[in-house]
Amino acid sequence: MPRPAKITESAVESAVAELKSTHTPVNPYQVRKILGEGSIAKIGYFLKALGHTTDYSAEKDDPLTLKLVNMLRPVALELDEQSKERIRQATQQLNTELEEKATLVSSLERQLGDKQSVIDEFEAKLEKAIAERDLSRDKSQKLEVELARLEEKVIQQAEQLEAAKSVIQQKESETAEARNEMRIIIKDNNIARQAMQENHEAEIKIYKEELDKRSEDYSALSAELEAARSSSESLQEKIRQQGIEKEIANSEVKSLKSDVVNREQQIASLREQVKKVEQRLSKERHSHQLEKQESQQELSAIKARNVSLSNDNTRLENDCAFLRSLIQKFQISSDQTEDTSEDRRP
Repeated sequence: MPRPAKITESAVESAVAELKSTHTPVNPYQVRKILGEGSIAKIGYFLKALGHTTDYSAEKDDPLTLKLVNMLRPVALELDEQSKERIRQATQQLNTELEEKATLVSSLERQLGDKQSVIDEFEAKLEKAIAERDLSRDKSQKLEVELARLEEKVIQQAEQLEAAKSVIQQKESETAEARNEMRIIIKDNNIARQAMQENHEAEIKIYKEELDKRSEDYSALSAELEAARSSSESLQEKIRQQGIEKEIANSEVKSLKSDVVNREQQIASLREQVKKVEQRLSKERHSHQLEKQESQQELSAIKARNVSLSNDNTRLENDCAFLRSLIQKFQISSDQTEDTSEDRRP
């Protein structure tokens, strides 16, 4: 017979109500503390059947839980390290595979690029061959046309050749006649040549006689040349003496040139002094011109003043004359009054 259960579902439910009333977390460990008996698994089964959520936050105080944690922690750490190592190895293997695939892809891309370049070259060659074929077709057509034209020209030239042959035959007959005439002319020329040769031999004799005379003249001229050579030697001696005199003159010229250079330097210094003096004179002239302009301005001002003064003087003279005339009038009137007064006296 099976062993009867130590705890029941109702006991677990009452323990849960008590835990909720004290605001204690509901878990198998807390229920077992209230009940004092029962297994943790059975209590968890009843809690799950009752629909209560399990809060394991308070199980840290359970010595069994701590013991299990201490026992399982190294295993968990080792499993964690093993899993990390496996993950690292898997990622490393995956990275190596990815790198190999990337290198394979890059090599395939390079091969594809090479193949594409080869294809482009073949396409360019094909286009070039097509263009050359078209050109060759055009050239062949042109050559056919040119060949037909040349055949026509050959036919024309053959006709012209036949005509030329007939002309040549006529020319040959004419040349035969001309040869006969030339033979006659050559005979006449030979006769004339013999006569000219005889005349030439006579002229050669005359030239030989003249040559003998010229040789005698040459001997006389050679004697004169010897005399001229002796005179030229004396002249060369004179020229040497003149060269020595020329060297002396050159030395004197050099000294004169040095004197001229010194004189030129002195002249340059004098020119600089003259320039300085001219600059001073120009400055003084400028200052004199300024002073002259100022004096002219003052003179013009004085003249204007003199003109105004002369005008004032003329005005004053006019006023004086007017006053004098008035005074004279007053004197005349006073004299008349005095005369009248004297006449009126008894």
